[in-house]
Amino acid sequence: MKKQIEAVQAFADRHSLLLGAVLAALLAGALALYNVSSGPLSNLNDIGGWSNRALFIVMTAAAHAAVLLMQTALYRKSFIRLAIRQILLTAGLVILLLGINQKTCLFVEQVLPLVRQMDAAALAAESPLNLSAPALTVLYAVTRGPIYDLYMLKLLCIVCFLALAVLAAYAADRHELGWRAEVLLTLCVILPQGFLAAGCAAQIEVLSALLLGISLTLLDEKKHPFAAMLLYGAAAAVSGAALYAIPLVCWLGGKNRVKPAYIAAGCAVVLLACVPAIIGGMPAGKAFASLLNAPFALPEYAAGVPNFASVFPRAAMEEMPEYFMLRQVSMLDSLTNASEFYTQAHFVELSHGMAFGALAAYIGLCAWLWGNKEMSAMKRAWILSVGAMVCCPGAGVGMWLTVSMLCLAAILTEPELRLPACIVLFAAAGGCCYPVTGETLVKPVYAFALCAAALLIAAGIIPLGAGKEGKRIHE
Repeated sequence: MKKQIEAVQAFADRHSLLLGAVLAALLAGALALYNVSSGPLSNLNDIGGWSNRALFIVMTAAAHAAVLLMQTALYRKSFIRLAIRQILLTAGLVILLLGINQKTCLFVEQVLPLVRQMDAAALAAESPLNLSAPALTVLYAVTRGPIYDLYMLKLLCIVCFLALAVLAAYAADRHELGWRAEVLLTLCVILPQGFLAAGCAAQIEVLSALLLGISLTLLDEKKHPFAAMLLYGAAAAVSGAALYAIPLVCWLGGKNRVKPAYIAAGCAVVLLACVPAIIGGMPAGKAFASLLNAPFALPEYAAGVPNFASVFPRAAMEEMPEYFMLRQVSMLDSLTNASEFYTQAHFVELSHGMAFGALAAYIGLCAWLWGNKEMSAMKRAWILSVGAMVCCPGAGVGMWLTVSMLCLAAILTEPELRLPACIVLFAAAGGCCYPVTGETLVKPVYAFALCAAALLIAAGIIPLGAGKEGKRIHE
């Protein structure tokens, strides 16, 4: 009996690609049938009739199958483990679809009015968001069909998030983590930040995070450097926050001896991605300038994310009591918290100054890491990633998903990073509900302080180790 089981298992492992494709079709079909009757897509409030609902169910099933096929293509060693991963991804999709009808604060107040302006003025519409011209182009393209805008945006972001989780598991496989890869995948698909950013808020930045993840994966594998640079250019075009990954791209690209022509091609992608917006009516200067919105624009829609920009509040009366430094502002009204010495103009000046100061701090961090040759690759990547997100004023929760998944990987693989990684996860989770509710569980200034402390702990500036006796006991 044992020999028969081993023979069946060996057969399944040899044909894991074919069997994985069959299983992907079965799981996608089963979930589609479930959505017809009683699944998360059985009650779509704004779908506009059965024909639209049927179309959206089919589109969701196709996207579901695509993610499962991606997982099948990246892992074919063991069919049992592949099947487990496909089931985990399917369960994650069901969880993410539970928020499909959630109309968030971000969507109602900013995204939907923008989409309605696009209906009349196309890409010439004035955007209240810090999105780049290519990101607005994606937003415009996704919302042109018969399906309600909210559903299409959420489907795109959910698929990108699940694909990002697949990449995380693939990275775990490449580093031979064994069954910890399945543990990492499980933690990724149930990540609260993912549910809120992709399943509820539908932040288009998740697309940039996915493109960046694929690019770095290709560079790390020393495969297809040309495609890697093209994808990095696309990621930087969708969100300028990806520009903070330049040190990591240069590090990996230097190891792979990426040709200057490939770098030029990546830069060309960034510029060419603005062309559709220009054709659609956006002024060329505005389109190209929007590529730097994330690094330098005011942190409006990304509020709640723990970064440098959280140090100073907007000149909004309801925010000021949370900031102790404002108690020192002279002539501060005790009832309204208003003051002629702290207005929106002051906030703008402080924010722009903090953006340049944060960029300088990040460059200093990169220089320090460059001189530190004894640090592990995981620790180096973690400090770079967290430092980038902390320093980028316009990086929303969608871009923070890459950091969150890296924190999960660090918890599983790097004992020295467990405490700082947990601190960053807590801080990010506390702020990621802002686009959904307009409120934060952890005040932004405190979340930033926690992330800054985590960076100092990881860098060894805040020592947490014990003395010789404690070290001996630990050993």
